[in-house]
Amino acid sequence: MVTKQQLNRKFNIIIGLLLAIFLVSGSFVAVYYTTSFRNQSDIKVLQNQIDRDQQSQTGSDTVTKEESDSKKIASYQALYQQNNDMVGWITIESTQIDFPVMQTKNVKDYYLYRNFNEEYSVSGLPYVQEQCDVFEPTDNVIIHGHNRSDGTMFASLLKYKKADFYNQHSIIEFDTINECHRYQVFAVFSIEVNTGDDQFPYYNFVQADDKQQFDQFVDNCYKYAINSTDLNISYGDKLLTLSTCDRSLSDGRCVVVAVRID
Repeated sequence: MVTKQQLNRKFNIIIGLLLAIFLVSGSFVAVYYTTSFRNQSDIKVLQNQIDRDQQSQTGSDTVTKEESDSKKIASYQALYQQNNDMVGWITIESTQIDFPVMQTKNVKDYYLYRNFNEEYSVSGLPYVQEQCDVFEPTDNVIIHGHNRSDGTMFASLLKYKKADFYNQHSIIEFDTINECHRYQVFAVFSIEVNTGDDQFPYYNFVQADDKQQFDQFVDNCYKYAINSTDLNISYGDKLLTLSTCDRSLSDGRCVVVAVRID
């Protein structure tokens, strides 16, 4: 027969275990949000170094595109002096996507868990896939970034699965450290990867051998698209592919594909 004292002892043990679980879980949550805040603060420091002043250098109230681009490129060049792995900057208006873009061609996924100072960071930074070239651009430039549950990094890409967001955020600015460019989104899709037989290995398309290969990639983007725009995309156009995790699928990726328009 179980005595009252034994029941009380078991009850206290259970309460103690639940309290320990609560404290451990709470500490993980605290670390997560503290780290996230620190990462966002670090990126804010970088954003503040980008000259987006609307005041014309000639004293006019109107800033020309050439003036604006010149100011931004000067800012990028200054950041490049701090870290030579920086190849550009990506911005999607009215989202949290406003980041430097990195690349190391000799080390795979180097910035997956590193910040601008090359220190460990759970958020990492957006980075260009190793085989791609942003300066003498390959047919497709692929940029990877984390989908953070706090809504930071490339988490906003998941919103492209909704038609309203897709239609209202059709322009992506992706500047290199030398030139400023805009891209128009034409397809967004979610797909599983690392299956052993991926149905659409979009990450393998960097440079087309010929028009047929280029057209096949574009056709597949439309084939798997959740949302799309019927644009006149031709062999020789330059594409931009943004990729992040999509947890609605097993090892899924949400992929946004755009074409350079200027």
